[in-house]
Amino acid sequence: MVSTIIKRELSRQLLLETGLKLFSEKGYEATSIRAIAKEACISLGLMYNYFTSKEDLLREIFLSGQYDIEASFATEQTSDSGITGIEQHILNTVALLKEKREFWRLLHSLRMQSTIYQEMKSPIDKQIAYIQKMIERNLLEIGFKNPSQEALLLFASLDGIASHFLMDKTYPIDKMANYLIQKYKNSSNYE
Repeated sequence: MVSTIIKRELSRQLLLETGLKLFSEKGYEATSIRAIAKEACISLGLMYNYFTSKEDLLREIFLSGQYDIEASFATEQTSDSGITGIEQHILNTVALLKEKREFWRLLHSLRMQSTIYQEMKSPIDKQIAYIQKMIERNLLEIGFKNPSQEALLLFASLDGIASHFLMDKTYPIDKMANYLIQKYKNSSNYE
C-alpha cells in the first residue's frame, strides 16, 4: 500500500516536472497533454488519472511555484544573519530564479499570452500581490518614506532583472542583485 502511494506521488511529480519543462521550452499552447504523457513515459489514460486537463496541470505547477515563493519569504523572517529583510528578499529572488528557472520562464512567457494569462490571472495576481506586500513590509521595516511606491519600483526592477536573466544565461544577475542591495543599504529615502 505504501509503495503504491509513493509510486503514485512519484508519477504525479514526474508529470508536473515534465509539463513544466515542455511548457517552458515549447510554450504552453504548443505543448499537448499527449506530448507531456509521452515525454514522461506515462500512458495518456493514466495521465488523466492525475490531471483532468492541461489547464489543471498548469494550475498545479503554479500552486507549487506559490509554495516556493512563500517558503522563500519564511526564510527571510527566520533569518538571523544580520541582513535586512529587503536584502534577503533580493538574495532569495535570485536563488529562486536560478533554482527554478523553468518555472519562471513559463510564468514570464504566459504573461505575454493574453488568453492563457486570463485563465491563470487569479493565481498570478495572487503571487504578485503577495510578493509586493512582503517587499512593502520589508521596506517599512528599514524605514522607507513611501514603502508602497518603492515596493512597486523594486518589484519592477526585480522583474526586469529576471526577464533579462531568463532570456540570457550570461546576464550578470548576481552583480545586479548586489547593486540593488547596495542601493537599499545606501539609500537616503529613510525617514
